[in-house]
Amino acid sequence: ATLSEGNKEIGYQVGFHENQLLQGIGNQTGEFGKYWGMFKNGKKEGFFSYESEGNMYAFGGFVDGKREGLHVIRNKAGYEFRDYQNGRHISNSPLVTTGVSPCVMGHCENGKGVKVYDNDAVYSNWKNGQKNGMTMEFLMSEKKIIFSEFVEGIVDGLQMIWHFDGSKEIMQMQNGAISGQYLKRNQNNTHEAA
Repeated sequence: ATLSEGNKEIGYQVGFHENQLLQGIGNQTGEFGKYWGMFKNGKKEGFFSYESEGNMYAFGGFVDGKREGLHVIRNKAGYEFRDYQNGRHISNSPLVTTGVSPCVMGHCENGKGVKVYDNDAVYSNWKNGQKNGMTMEFLMSEKKIIFSEFVEGIVDGLQMIWHFDGSKEIMQMQNGAISGQYLKRNQNNTHEAA
């Protein structure tokens, strides 16, 4: 469906609709960027991966269509860890570099941290050494980036996969298995839903 502001077309949206509004998983793409995540009454609500404002990719939470909490943003200069409140950028939360592999930044046993294995990197809010909360896996070895919600090492919530070939997937997960809505954008920009 086309997205408009007044008489001007600004993009499109694909996903699960109710009363002509995105309700559930979906994608909005346009002049404002590309957003993949969960929508409620047409507004961003919950975990999202996105490209906007010249960023290569980013992820974080939204409440009532506004950025909220920590957003991890990848740009040409590296990573930024920005804190948002009611849609406003209020501070930065950089991670301390450890200089020790595999946990190269932050705290990878209990806390926010980045583990690196060869050319692959994983950011998570680790709990007892397990992925927990919003997690990003940059997997050069598999040619994809995976954004997921984890509960103590198990994917439970949304999972978004950005393949380096340009295709993208978003799905609802429960206890490590697909459970619920699924949406895929293919390389040729066609979409599949289940």
